[in-house]
Amino acid sequence: MNENSTNENHAGRDVSVLIGTGGSRSILFGTGVLMALAQSRFGRFRSIGGVSGGSMPASMIASRPDVTWLLNTVLDTDFNKMVKRRVSLVKFLYTVLRDPQPIDPPPLQGALDPADMGQYFNDLIPEWPPHFWTMALSGQKKVIFTRDGILMDKEGGGLELASAAPVGVGTAVCATCAVPMLLDPVPWKTDKGDDHLLIDGGFGPEGRCPVSVPEALHALKGSYLIVVNVGPDKSSLHLLIDRVFGIVCDDRHSLREDVEVAEDHSRIVVTPASPLYGSFKFKMTRREKWQMIMSGYMAAVTAFARHGLLSGDNLAQAQERGVKALLLLAARQKPYNQDKLPPELDQIFVDLSFPAEKFAAVERFAADAPVAVAESCQEPAAVAESGQEIGAAETLVPTPPTAAELPSS
Repeated sequence: MNENSTNENHAGRDVSVLIGTGGSRSILFGTGVLMALAQSRFGRFRSIGGVSGGSMPASMIASRPDVTWLLNTVLDTDFNKMVKRRVSLVKFLYTVLRDPQPIDPPPLQGALDPADMGQYFNDLIPEWPPHFWTMALSGQKKVIFTRDGILMDKEGGGLELASAAPVGVGTAVCATCAVPMLLDPVPWKTDKGDDHLLIDGGFGPEGRCPVSVPEALHALKGSYLIVVNVGPDKSSLHLLIDRVFGIVCDDRHSLREDVEVAEDHSRIVVTPASPLYGSFKFKMTRREKWQMIMSGYMAAVTAFARHGLLSGDNLAQAQERGVKALLLLAARQKPYNQDKLPPELDQIFVDLSFPAEKFAAVERFAADAPVAVAESCQEPAAVAESGQEIGAAETLVPTPPTAAELPSS
């Protein structure tokens, strides 16, 4: 592909967004990507999904298309208060090495209690956003959460509707973030009565960015899949936990399989230009948050320009905003020991949002989608009976939501 390509015809394509795993890195880097996307030219959203930490900005923007609100929310939220530490890290690692536990099934209690995180997202997003999906694992089977129910890998391939009703967004976020031994697994029962313990969605064979999920849920032909991949965590804490994980679970060498996601004519992969802070760094200053957000923003501006989603005046304005923000971040305010940020920084990305038509109904999903289960206005039970197999030969054609159903910004 031409590195300088700015084909204007690409600006009308629909997009799907997948924000991969990475804890606080995914939350902040993904927010920066969405800030750049809000200034881009594209058709409509087909889906907005995320796995593990990536589920947080994905669910938030899918519930409210106000990007400035998303930016301010992640800047003001203390991630460290979302989980409660049960034991110190040293004691946790010592206990894990002294009494190794398998991750299948996972230990029922981790070092961190995620109850407050689940409550936070249930309160913030009381109803499941139509375009949002996330994924957890039961063993190595994908469990995909959507507004129209919960899908699960079935024996022999394909997906089946395992639960006709969705769970709360907070429950789904806790499930997709449930790193074994660190965070509690989430119990879940199918409509048939089968019990499961769900863990972090990034532990599957696809690694951090399970692109097969949006490909299965929606026809992606003629659209862009934007994949936000923050890459491997090289922080000393993560490497230490990785080493302990490898000792305890001799069938796995890492917390995440390092699966490369290739970019092509229909897939835009946004990755950091330089290493970010660690995934488990939850206590962060406002400056540190801004640095990670701007890393995602600048990387996305470059990627979107390469594919023609940003061009002309839009590109020039996006670049100007980015340079101005970086210069303000590089400046130091008096008194220097307080690390105060210039107030002008908070004024650069005001009034940034996605127009309502970006979330408008996609009239029909193409027949080549392996599965089409999303944005249905019908009651979940009316869409498909629990346990019904859903495959290419029997594709559901949903009636997506109208623009009036979308939350106001």
